[in-house]
Amino acid sequence: MDTITFRYLISLAVSEKLEMRLMDVITAYLYGELDTDIYMKVPEGFRLPEAARNKPRGMFSVKLRRSLYGLKQSGRMWYNRLSKYLLKEGYTNDPICPCVFIKKSESGFAIVAVYVDDMNLIGTSEELQKTVDYLKREFEMKDLGKTKYCLGLQIEHSANGILCINQLILRKY
Repeated sequence: MDTITFRYLISLAVSEKLEMRLMDVITAYLYGELDTDIYMKVPEGFRLPEAARNKPRGMFSVKLRRSLYGLKQSGRMWYNRLSKYLLKEGYTNDPICPCVFIKKSESGFAIVAVYVDDMNLIGTSEELQKTVDYLKREFEMKDLGKTKYCLGLQIEHSANGILCINQLILRKY
Protein backbone atom coordinates (compact mmCIF):
# COMPACT_ATOMS: atom_id res chain seq x y z
CA MET A 1 0.00 0.00 0.00
CA ASP A 2 1.33 3.42 -0.85
CA THR A 3 0.98 6.68 1.06
CA ILE A 4 -1.59 8.15 -1.33
CA THR A 5 -3.88 5.15 -0.93
CA PHE A 6 -3.47 5.25 2.84
CA ARG A 7 -4.34 8.96 2.96
CA TYR A 8 -7.43 8.27 0.87
CA LEU A 9 -8.50 5.52 3.28
CA ILE A 10 -8.02 7.88 6.23
CA SER A 11 -10.23 10.49 4.55
CA LEU A 12 -12.85 7.80 3.86
CA ALA A 13 -12.77 6.78 7.54
CA VAL A 14 -13.32 10.39 8.61
CA SER A 15 -16.06 11.22 6.10
CA GLU A 16 -18.00 8.00 6.79
CA LYS A 17 -17.27 7.97 10.57
CA LEU A 18 -15.61 4.55 10.37
CA GLU A 19 -13.33 2.89 12.88
CA MET A 20 -9.61 2.40 12.20
CA ARG A 21 -7.59 -0.34 13.88
CA LEU A 22 -4.05 -1.55 13.40
CA MET A 23 -3.13 -5.22 13.60
CA ASP A 24 0.36 -6.70 13.49
CA VAL A 25 0.90 -10.27 12.30
CA ILE A 26 3.48 -11.99 14.48
CA THR A 27 6.24 -13.58 12.33
CA ALA A 28 4.20 -12.97 9.17
CA TYR A 29 6.82 -14.23 6.72
CA LEU A 30 6.84 -17.67 8.36
CA TYR A 31 3.23 -18.18 7.20
CA GLY A 32 4.27 -18.01 3.55
CA GLU A 33 4.00 -21.17 1.48
CA LEU A 34 6.91 -21.67 -0.91
CA ASP A 35 6.14 -22.05 -4.61
CA THR A 36 9.47 -23.67 -5.45
CA ASP A 37 11.87 -26.13 -3.80
CA ILE A 38 14.56 -24.42 -1.72
CA TYR A 39 17.42 -26.25 -0.05
CA MET A 40 19.88 -24.87 2.47
CA LYS A 41 22.84 -26.04 4.51
CA VAL A 42 22.01 -27.77 7.77
CA PRO A 43 22.00 -25.01 10.41
CA GLU A 44 24.29 -25.18 13.44
CA GLY A 45 22.49 -26.72 16.39
CA PHE A 46 20.26 -28.82 14.15
CA ARG A 47 20.56 -32.49 15.14
CA LEU A 48 21.45 -34.84 12.33
CA PRO A 49 19.94 -38.36 12.25
CA GLU A 50 21.97 -41.00 14.11
CA ALA A 51 23.22 -42.63 10.88
CA ALA A 52 24.65 -39.32 9.65
CA ARG A 53 26.44 -38.14 12.78
CA ASN A 54 29.87 -39.51 11.77
CA LYS A 55 29.80 -37.77 8.39
CA PRO A 56 30.78 -34.16 7.65
CA ARG A 57 27.92 -31.77 8.29
CA GLY A 58 28.61 -29.98 4.97
CA MET A 59 27.46 -32.93 2.87
CA PHE A 60 23.85 -32.57 4.04
CA SER A 61 21.13 -30.09 3.22
CA VAL A 62 17.56 -29.52 4.32
CA LYS A 63 14.53 -28.73 2.18
CA LEU A 64 12.47 -25.80 3.43
CA ARG A 65 8.77 -26.44 3.89
CA ARG A 66 7.88 -22.84 4.69
CA SER A 67 9.16 -19.38 3.96
CA LEU A 68 11.88 -17.90 6.18
CA TYR A 69 13.00 -14.38 6.96
CA GLY A 70 15.87 -13.49 4.64
CA LEU A 71 14.56 -15.25 1.54
CA LYS A 72 13.99 -12.93 -1.41
CA GLN A 73 10.53 -14.35 -2.03
CA SER A 74 9.31 -14.35 1.60
CA GLY A 75 7.35 -11.11 1.33
CA ARG A 76 5.57 -12.27 -1.79
CA MET A 77 4.82 -15.70 -0.32
CA TRP A 78 3.31 -14.03 2.78
CA TYR A 79 1.17 -11.76 0.59
CA ASN A 80 -0.02 -14.75 -1.50
CA ARG A 81 -1.03 -16.67 1.63
CA LEU A 82 -2.91 -13.71 3.13
CA SER A 83 -4.55 -12.82 -0.18
CA LYS A 84 -5.77 -16.39 -0.72
CA TYR A 85 -7.19 -16.48 2.82
CA LEU A 86 -9.04 -13.16 2.46
CA LEU A 87 -10.39 -13.94 -1.02
CA LYS A 88 -11.72 -17.27 0.29
CA GLU A 89 -13.81 -15.33 2.85
CA GLY A 90 -15.35 -13.10 0.19
CA TYR A 91 -13.02 -10.10 0.26
CA THR A 92 -12.22 -8.53 -3.08
CA ASN A 93 -9.23 -6.57 -4.25
CA ASP A 94 -8.26 -4.69 -7.35
CA PRO A 95 -5.15 -5.23 -9.50
CA ILE A 96 -4.46 -1.49 -9.33
CA CYS A 97 -4.41 -1.60 -5.53
CA PRO A 98 -3.62 -5.23 -4.63
CA CYS A 99 -2.88 -4.54 -0.95
CA VAL A 100 -6.41 -3.30 -0.20
CA PHE A 101 -9.14 -5.88 0.38
CA ILE A 102 -12.81 -4.97 0.79
CA LYS A 103 -15.77 -6.97 2.04
CA LYS A 104 -19.34 -5.65 2.02
CA SER A 105 -22.27 -7.10 3.90
CA GLU A 106 -25.75 -6.04 4.94
CA SER A 107 -24.41 -4.75 8.27
CA GLY A 108 -21.60 -2.65 6.74
CA PHE A 109 -18.17 -3.22 5.30
CA ALA A 110 -14.54 -3.77 6.21
CA ILE A 111 -11.36 -2.74 4.44
CA VAL A 112 -8.07 -4.52 5.10
CA ALA A 113 -5.13 -2.38 3.98
CA VAL A 114 -1.91 -4.41 4.09
CA TYR A 115 1.56 -2.94 4.57
CA VAL A 116 4.20 -5.68 5.00
CA ASP A 117 3.03 -7.41 8.22
CA ASP A 118 0.71 -4.64 9.42
CA MET A 119 -2.97 -4.44 8.60
CA ASN A 120 -5.01 -1.27 8.90
CA LEU A 121 -8.62 -2.28 9.33
CA ILE A 122 -11.18 0.36 8.40
CA GLY A 123 -14.92 -0.11 8.53
CA THR A 124 -18.07 -0.43 10.57
CA SER A 125 -17.72 -1.72 14.11
CA GLU A 126 -19.52 -5.03 13.55
CA GLU A 127 -17.66 -5.87 10.35
CA LEU A 128 -14.28 -4.96 11.86
CA GLN A 129 -14.86 -7.36 14.73
CA LYS A 130 -15.79 -10.14 12.28
CA THR A 131 -12.63 -9.37 10.30
CA VAL A 132 -10.42 -9.47 13.41
CA ASP A 133 -11.96 -12.78 14.50
CA TYR A 134 -11.51 -14.26 11.03
CA LEU A 135 -7.87 -13.18 10.76
CA LYS A 136 -7.03 -14.43 14.27
CA ARG A 137 -8.33 -17.90 13.37
CA GLU A 138 -5.49 -18.28 10.87
CA PHE A 139 -2.69 -15.97 12.03
CA GLU A 140 -1.19 -15.04 15.37
CA MET A 141 -1.88 -11.33 15.61
CA LYS A 142 -1.44 -8.44 17.96
CA ASP A 143 -4.23 -5.84 18.14
CA LEU A 144 -2.51 -2.46 18.41
CA GLY A 145 -5.79 -0.56 18.85
CA LYS A 146 -6.53 2.59 16.90
CA THR A 147 -4.02 3.29 14.15
CA LYS A 148 -1.52 5.79 15.57
CA TYR A 149 1.40 5.50 13.18
CA CYS A 150 1.77 4.09 9.67
CA LEU A 151 3.72 4.93 6.50
CA GLY A 152 5.44 7.92 8.11
CA LEU A 153 2.18 9.44 9.31
CA GLN A 154 1.42 10.06 12.95
CA ILE A 155 -2.34 9.77 13.39
CA GLU A 156 -4.30 11.35 16.22
CA HIS A 157 -7.96 10.46 16.67
CA SER A 158 -10.51 12.89 18.13
CA ALA A 159 -14.28 13.24 18.25
CA ASN A 160 -14.10 15.71 15.34
CA GLY A 161 -11.97 13.57 13.04
CA ILE A 162 -8.38 12.50 12.51
CA LEU A 163 -5.26 14.63 12.49
CA CYS A 164 -2.38 13.35 10.33
CA ILE A 165 1.10 14.62 11.01
CA ASN A 166 3.75 13.89 8.40
CA GLN A 167 6.79 12.89 10.44
CA LEU A 168 10.09 14.36 9.35
CA ILE A 169 13.35 13.25 10.87
CA LEU A 170 15.19 16.34 12.00
CA ARG A 171 18.92 16.36 12.47
CA LYS A 172 20.45 18.62 15.08
CA TYR A 173 23.26 20.75 13.68
